[in-house]
Amino acid sequence: MPRSRHRVLVVFVDALGPSQLERCGELFTSLPHRRSLRGILGYSSGALPTILTGAPPSVHGRMCLFSKRGAGEPGLLAPLSWLGLLPRAVHERASLRRALSRVLAGARGLTGYVALHRVPPEAFRWLDLPEREDLFQATRIGPARTFLADARSAGLTVFASSWRQPEAERWASALDALARTRPDLSFLYATELDAALHAHGNREPVIGGVMTRLAPRVERAREILGADGSGLTTIVVGDHGMADVDATVDPRPLLAAIDLEHVFVDSTMMRVWGGGPALRRARGALERAGIGGAFLDAEALRARRAPMDGGPFGEALWLLPEGVIFAPSFVGGRARGMHGYDLDAPSCFAALASDDPLVLRAESLADIAGIVRERLAIPAPGGGTARRPERPPFAPDAA
Repeated sequence: MPRSRHRVLVVFVDALGPSQLERCGELFTSLPHRRSLRGILGYSSGALPTILTGAPPSVHGRMCLFSKRGAGEPGLLAPLSWLGLLPRAVHERASLRRALSRVLAGARGLTGYVALHRVPPEAFRWLDLPEREDLFQATRIGPARTFLADARSAGLTVFASSWRQPEAERWASALDALARTRPDLSFLYATELDAALHAHGNREPVIGGVMTRLAPRVERAREILGADGSGLTTIVVGDHGMADVDATVDPRPLLAAIDLEHVFVDSTMMRVWGGGPALRRARGALERAGIGGAFLDAEALRARRAPMDGGPFGEALWLLPEGVIFAPSFVGGRARGMHGYDLDAPSCFAALASDDPLVLRAESLADIAGIVRERLAIPAPGGGTARRPERPPFAPDAA
């Protein structure tokens, strides 16, 4: 007899936006229910926690890879300032930075994503890494619980991919684990698309190659989890899309012009700290530079639900227009594809595809966690349990 339980498979695809899904949508014929989702201001560092918790960045407290260290907090990265004693050509070597990232993570017991990129050595004195735990194993991100933790607490079996493994190895391990355990909740993680889009943009046929590898992996996971007759809801969701890069801005003259002690240059935003008068001077200098974009002050950041308590990701920031990047930035050099623009930019929207029309009730990344909890009938934060539906609440042709 078929089992009455209902399983949920969530496949998180980094950089799967509406245009990327539309381009290769015919590869996902088993997932006919699709829509665009509103994203968040920032990068995957903030979007993934929103997917996992259902909370905005203003609640879970994540937005970018690096933040400003709060007063009285230990200087996790401060010892790395010694890199400034080395020639720049040496301390910016990717191999050295990767090795130091591994040493730092091991020495400090960090299980989250650690990457030092091209951060200037002197900035390590005041910077911090918000992500110190493996997000897929953490109970909370800030004060917000993840749906993975909620499922575990409810006594359900849960599998989550290891983000550390290379893509092919990660998928092989995941499919093997699903076949052995058939968990109630599976969270699979795909990163190849993001890397390809950064390297090649949206114009290259390599993107189609990535999707032709991804689609059968998703289908195989669905086959495994539904083989015993259990009900299955599949959710394939991105965190953002990707824009082709048409122009670059050298931030170095701008850094000299604004003359602030605490500035961080991400690929698409220049985040600044310094108090009212200093920020007004910085704004004036950036506006006179004519680089395009907009200055987002505290009010604008608050309206976009950015983390604001203590200004960890900037008391204000200059956000470039879509398709423009800072290069070289503190996190990289030139790229052919980028994301991390304002909320109305097409690349800020994420794609959603499912075999369950219920999932189309989601309108933003923050809605995914609630739908997962509902389909598994696990308690939502704050109490209350959704009854597990035996079938979709409305016919597929009504979606």
